[in-house]
Amino acid sequence: MNTADKLLYLLIQADGWVSGELIAQSLGMTRTSIWKSVQKLEAQGHTIESVRGQGYRYVEGAKISVAGIEKYLKQHVNLEVFDTIDSTNIYAKEKLGSREINETTVLVAEQQTGGVGRLGRQFFSPKDTGLYVTFALPLDSHSAVNPGRLTTSTAVATAKMVKELFNIDLEFKWVNDLIYHNRKVGGILTEGTIDIESQQFSSLAVGVGMNLAVPATGFPETISQKAGALVDKLTVSRNQVVATLINYFFDMYADYQDGRYIDQYRQHVVGIGQQVEVQRGQTHINGVIKEIDEDGRLVVDTETGLAYINSGEITKLMLPNNGYKG
Repeated sequence: MNTADKLLYLLIQADGWVSGELIAQSLGMTRTSIWKSVQKLEAQGHTIESVRGQGYRYVEGAKISVAGIEKYLKQHVNLEVFDTIDSTNIYAKEKLGSREINETTVLVAEQQTGGVGRLGRQFFSPKDTGLYVTFALPLDSHSAVNPGRLTTSTAVATAKMVKELFNIDLEFKWVNDLIYHNRKVGGILTEGTIDIESQQFSSLAVGVGMNLAVPATGFPETISQKAGALVDKLTVSRNQVVATLINYFFDMYADYQDGRYIDQYRQHVVGIGQQVEVQRGQTHINGVIKEIDEDGRLVVDTETGLAYINSGEITKLMLPNNGYKG
């Protein structure tokens, strides 16, 4: 850890003013090196106040950092934070596949240049206003995986974070869309790697992307009719947002296999009893949504009977107000 990073940790953990004298004693720095480190941190996007006679104080803002996230965590986790990356999910899969990531790790990005959603679609991931997190999860050979329960349970964990910090109730469009005020504000992408010999999952990458606030430039025209954000302007620290999501995720991940979160998912899912079209590969399934079953599958009443769908995408969903959520 370089000198600037050590100073950042000290200021964030202090949560208030820290005198130059205390910094010098704690870190073995001269006043000149303190000032240079402050300038370096400010150039990275951190906000640090300095007042003669009081010292230095870190001001929470949009900037994400390992130190900032750790301040709010309930337990230690391995963290990697990127200023810019193509996709946290792509990176996770690459590093899990090469075993460079061999223990549970959380990957966080300030922005993504090639964020991905379902079916390889691009996920708009601008700087300062979004949440881009992937949970990289190596598995041992005996690990059981229920993808449907994991994705739906991750949606519940995300909704708990949003309720706590923004007092907003999210809705879900099966299986992975996060909805607020009839607009998509985020999504979940669960991807697994299969071991060729055992034909079992060897690792998982669970990505959560969300528009916390409206970007300064607005949304691209291609998604402007469907995309939305939780708030117009962000007043909650993104470090706190990331950390609170991590806390809820690992609380959930410890016992999601028993299906205890399915009922909470059902309470917020849209479209039950409504006409729907689901795309699964090259197949289109039409019918009425009956329920979400115990494994997180979409149950659709079709002309030929009940269809139990464990993967795919809802492409058309007509709601009672004739609104389309997606």
